[in-house]
Amino acid sequence: MPPTMRTLPLALLVAAASCAGPEANVKSADPYERYLGVVELGEDREAGKVAEHLQDRHYLVVTGALEALAKIGDTAFLQHPVAVLHWQAPKDDPLSDHPYRHPMVRSQACATISAIRNPDGVAVLLAALSEPEAAVRRAAVKALATFGRLPQAVEGLVAAVGDKDPSVGLMAHEKLRELTGKGDVVRTSDAWKKALAP
Repeated sequence: MPPTMRTLPLALLVAAASCAGPEANVKSADPYERYLGVVELGEDREAGKVAEHLQDRHYLVVTGALEALAKIGDTAFLQHPVAVLHWQAPKDDPLSDHPYRHPMVRSQACATISAIRNPDGVAVLLAALSEPEAAVRRAAVKALATFGRLPQAVEGLVAAVGDKDPSVGLMAHEKLRELTGKGDVVRTSDAWKKALAP
């Protein structure tokens, strides 16, 4: 075999190594690498360091920080997803591109409330059922279902069955069926109110 043929596999390995994909690095200029780095902090359960990245200017990094807090699952960190969902664009900059405005961030905030299992977050999830983005409302429905033992969570799901977006209403309907075992209820808020009446 010619020498060039013997060295070809080694050359391919070197080339592959030099084309490595993104790396987890919270200090990278690349938002995706910062995202990976923050998620990794969650695996190490470094909640204090994770929370610092909620101030990042890129929505992907903030989403990663919320994912990491969800992974840690400490009820004491409810304040962070709540702050995201309570955020409002400043009056002098109503079209602000702040990461807390992004539907992916707001949806993950709902999921984080669910994951950390602090029932004080239910009121915030109920408010999220009025979000303009259907994706955020769906995330709020999923999160509320994890608190299904609480009457106010069930009431929120019943109201969400009537959501203007069919995907949100269907999800709320399916979550209620799972929680109650009532599979024969028609998909309307009124039908669910009657089905759950004492």
